[in-house]
Amino acid sequence: MIPDSRLRYRANPKLGRQALAALRSLRLHAHACTAIWRQYRPALAACILACASACGPAERSYRVVDSEFMEFEDLFSPVDTVRFDASVLIGTIGFVDVSGQGDFLITDNHMKAFYVFSATGRHVTTFTVSQCNPEDSGSLKSARFLEDGGVVATTGRGVYAFHADGSCRKRLPELPGMRPSFCEWRGLIYFLNHRLRPPRVYAYSLESGIVDEFYLREPEYPMVTDVMLGRPGRQIACFDHGVFYRYPESSDGEPLFPGNDPVMHRPTFYRAPQRDMIRADNVSARVDDLMELGREATYSSGIFEVDDVHRMVTFESPSSREEPLSIVNMETQTSISSGTDLPFELAKHGLLYVRGDYEPLSSGEVGNQMLEIWQFHPFEPSD
Repeated sequence: MIPDSRLRYRANPKLGRQALAALRSLRLHAHACTAIWRQYRPALAACILACASACGPAERSYRVVDSEFMEFEDLFSPVDTVRFDASVLIGTIGFVDVSGQGDFLITDNHMKAFYVFSATGRHVTTFTVSQCNPEDSGSLKSARFLEDGGVVATTGRGVYAFHADGSCRKRLPELPGMRPSFCEWRGLIYFLNHRLRPPRVYAYSLESGIVDEFYLREPEYPMVTDVMLGRPGRQIACFDHGVFYRYPESSDGEPLFPGNDPVMHRPTFYRAPQRDMIRADNVSARVDDLMELGREATYSSGIFEVDDVHRMVTFESPSSREEPLSIVNMETQTSISSGTDLPFELAKHGLLYVRGDYEPLSSGEVGNQMLEIWQFHPFEPSD
């Protein structure tokens, strides 16, 4: 739904004429652009917002498709185990990413380091945020490979870009730290910030900075959106079919570029939220209400790129060890609901990466935690 303020400007042709006149003046009288901008800024801003509401992702109407259920073992099967070079001690495996060549990128919050390993587990390089900002001692939130072999990483205090060899490329001061999620699509990096109002996605170029800004729809339950942060770094995902983000209240990922027939898939286990969090000064009351919300309804926790065709959305399950999930085929617009108690960290390139046991070494000591690899078996649409 478009806010009343936007409808007012959208329906007022006078404001449209003012905006057009301002643009013509800017072309013809560059020397007066500052004064004109100040004069017409409210009209221009209102018209731009109205256009964004009419043409962009802020206004949504989805066709809902119900999912079918399938056992997890029919969707994934174990195929391999990766053992990481024991000469490099990983304190704790945090965020995990895999490059197109199969190299692993692992964050280690205990050692405050990023490790790159080959597909077979051989250590390639280690680097730290201090190479870009010696004053940043914040926790490591996420890190992903870029298509050119470089890396972008986020901490609780900032966002940084590194070359393929681990040397610092640049700091990205235009982007806030905290818990940003991002992915790369068609040469640009898309950063989600759902805590702004309205929430938005920034399209970022490492050469040019922020090149575009997309205003998202207002969440129906904004307080829940602010609090249920989900899996760090797993709030936006990029596919051949476009960029998708998740709100905790939604049953599926939502497209940044919805097209003419946007579809929302609804898992078999999904219970739509009916209310927002209570407003209370008492922290204990807010925590209790958050737990109650989790019992009342279903909330998503992350979105993953299983492959270029399939997106996977995970959900919270406070009363069960099993994590519910939904997998959508974006070509056939069919979907499957399932669930697993496996502690997986990543889905990518048709594989699921699961935390395994610690490797027993021949010396009798214990090495690094291993990753088990499970192969995804695409499902067939029902007749």
